[in-house]
Amino acid sequence: MHKLLDSPTFSAGANWNILPNLTFEPQVSLYNITNSSYNFQPSFLNGVSNLVDSRRASASEYKWRQSQVDAVLSYSKSILNAHHFDAKAGFSYFGRTESRLSATGQGASTDLIPTLNASAEPVDISSSVTDQVILGYFSRINYNFDYKYLLSFNMRYDGASNLGKQYRWGFFPGVSLGWNLHHEDFWAVLPENLLNLKLRGSYGVNGNIGNLGDFSAQGAYGVGAKYAGLAAIQNSIIRNPELQWEESKTLNFGADIGLWNRRVNVMVDVFRRVTDNLITSLSLPPSTGFGSILTNLGSLENKGIELELNAAILPPNSDFQWNIAFNSSKVSNKILELPDNGTENNRIGGYYVWDPAINDYNWLGGLQEGGSLGEYYEYRQLGIYATDEEAASAPLDRIARVGDKKHGGDVIWDDLDGNGEIDSRDRVYVGTEFPTWTGGLTNTWSYKGLSLLLRMDYTTGHTIYNYARAFMNGQWKLNMNLTQEMVDNAWQEQGDQTYMPRYTWESQRGAYNIFPTRTGQQYYESGDYLSVRELTVSYELPESVLNMLKINSIRFNVTGNNLHYFTKYKGLNPEFGGRDYGRYPIPKNIIFGLNISF
Repeated sequence: MHKLLDSPTFSAGANWNILPNLTFEPQVSLYNITNSSYNFQPSFLNGVSNLVDSRRASASEYKWRQSQVDAVLSYSKSILNAHHFDAKAGFSYFGRTESRLSATGQGASTDLIPTLNASAEPVDISSSVTDQVILGYFSRINYNFDYKYLLSFNMRYDGASNLGKQYRWGFFPGVSLGWNLHHEDFWAVLPENLLNLKLRGSYGVNGNIGNLGDFSAQGAYGVGAKYAGLAAIQNSIIRNPELQWEESKTLNFGADIGLWNRRVNVMVDVFRRVTDNLITSLSLPPSTGFGSILTNLGSLENKGIELELNAAILPPNSDFQWNIAFNSSKVSNKILELPDNGTENNRIGGYYVWDPAINDYNWLGGLQEGGSLGEYYEYRQLGIYATDEEAASAPLDRIARVGDKKHGGDVIWDDLDGNGEIDSRDRVYVGTEFPTWTGGLTNTWSYKGLSLLLRMDYTTGHTIYNYARAFMNGQWKLNMNLTQEMVDNAWQEQGDQTYMPRYTWESQRGAYNIFPTRTGQQYYESGDYLSVRELTVSYELPESVLNMLKINSIRFNVTGNNLHYFTKYKGLNPEFGGRDYGRYPIPKNIIFGLNISF
């Protein structure tokens, strides 16, 4: 087998001072990948008398060609030492071409000719070519008056080849304002360096095409197959000539606060972001011959608050130093608009359940205008029947395979609407896969050459469906071991008081106590966690020792990463919501370091 990988990169740039305060900066970069491989399997004996002489040969070549050009013209000017301007204008070009070619053959007459063309029988031949071009023009103008009042305009005009022909270009403007109150004359009434305050606001539009395929708008075709004995062309991606830019419009208000000569700095931001023309995969009916189509679907709102605090606890002249950095953000989402489909709130999916808020049945969850993304609905487990006598009064269970007979050890399900039956309308809201709060805290302590850094982060409000735990406890396959949770807590005999149903595979299947279509809310677990993300201890030798050794510096350090999670989640990785099919844990790392400077 022979392989060749070639990936040269070339870049060049310049800085041309055309006039005082006027510069031009062009930059060009080229990135290439060529990956070629060739393989030949000579004849060989498979056993004593079995000669395998298929002599299979294959060859492939992959090429990636990427080019990028950026050119920026900059100008700056100050008038009367009070009015300060700077402006930029330019364009950017990004182009990428990928090609693949592979072939496989067999049946060469001899081992002496290992090339692909010696094969008597072609086995497989394939090739593909794809490309993308993104072209953009941009500009920005900044102005400030005596560093008190700040104003900035920016705009982009971008075009992408993989959007619909009439919608390839998008215009994305933005504006921001700032006011440094501590530069005002009236601020002099406060003690010097007690308080610095900057108020700011901004509005901008951003365009996004995400991981959109190169031919999602134009459609794609598969070739090489046969139909009725003839060469065939198959439409593999349905075209959508109206596919356009996804646009996010963000309104932001914030403040920067500095206290006590900026020993304490606080940043506060409140924002609202509305994303229109969301690029989404829309399911299609089977009669179309396609499973889905990429389209611009609806409008989504995200709004929240962001906080950031940095503080030097002790004065700068102290031998012992303690610095704190803290950040936190809260975000909520709301669906504003969906395509008209004739249903209330243009709902897609969802559950028809009992809604205590209106004391009637209602469609909840799924995607609907006014609702949120990622909501979970599940049946509520109230407990476990302790005896057969207690289970005899159970409501009719229309979800279970055997619903008219309950036993000790079966789950007590909540009959929300009180109609004497457990059915699909008895689901309740059990959480959302998206977090409410995220943030982190970093502490740094130092004393002379010794320092300690502790970095922690947290996420709260997200729910994880622990599918792996339900799969094991419910014995959805017969060849699995008993989990420790079931060993310790499963119902075993009449009168047992516990929260886990009996461990009998056939009865589990019949009663659907823990089943793929109904696990109960206890498997929708809170993913709240606090992580010890990094702990570093370092020591730098004092200058007196370094002078003796004639070395500039020596620093020792030990770092531990991902050391511990404080969480009630029973899986291995609580960091994000959604389904946990058995996620890999984040690995712990211990790193020892030595840095010597001569």
